[in-house]
Amino acid sequence: MAAQLTDQSGSTQSGPRRRRDADASREAILDAARDAFARDGYDGAAMGRIAADAGVSSALPAYFFGDKDGLYEAVVARELDAREAALRPVADRVRALVADAHRPLDDATLRRALAAIVGGYVGFLAERPAFVRLMAWEALNEGRRIGPARPPHSTAVQDALDVVLDGLAVPWPPAARRQLLVTTVGLCFFPDAHADTMLAGLGIDATAPRWRAARVRHVVDVLAAVLRDRA
Repeated sequence: MAAQLTDQSGSTQSGPRRRRDADASREAILDAARDAFARDGYDGAAMGRIAADAGVSSALPAYFFGDKDGLYEAVVARELDAREAALRPVADRVRALVADAHRPLDDATLRRALAAIVGGYVGFLAERPAFVRLMAWEALNEGRRIGPARPPHSTAVQDALDVVLDGLAVPWPPAARRQLLVTTVGLCFFPDAHADTMLAGLGIDATAPRWRAARVRHVVDVLAAVLRDRA
């Protein structure tokens, strides 16, 4: 039997209030599931605990998402959508910056564009640590559950890098563009993915704002050197 949304008196709700409560319950379940899957992985997360952490009845997660697979796919899709929502404005800023610049791009414009891309990605990862852990679990499990509907890489970052490469007025074949995307994302992602291993062993607090700012500058230095070498 499908679960129903009820108010505190036990009566079934209807109309706009029910819609608002349904939306709030769905988001609470997604938040709790995100934290559970990030902490325990797919196999370790339990639907009952997710419901309890969300403050809803044990039947409600299945009511909204069908089963554990459906809930997990919804969580991953929401995280990927959040990444694109955060980084698409970055790509738009880079496009506007490059559009107003001379060709080929001078060093100052190149570095500003790269700083926007790298800073945007590093900032997103800082705000959503669960995203890092979810992607790490996916990597450990060969990406079997990530779902085909959304690309696991950031199309916004890819678009922004393509704008920069076009602004350099030097031919960059598709294979080289993909290499640059992998390098950029890897340089941004690695410290958060290994904050408790390699960085902790080096005495680095990967969450410290000053360290993150220094990391952005370093990655920009590396990417600018690579791009200038190819140019």
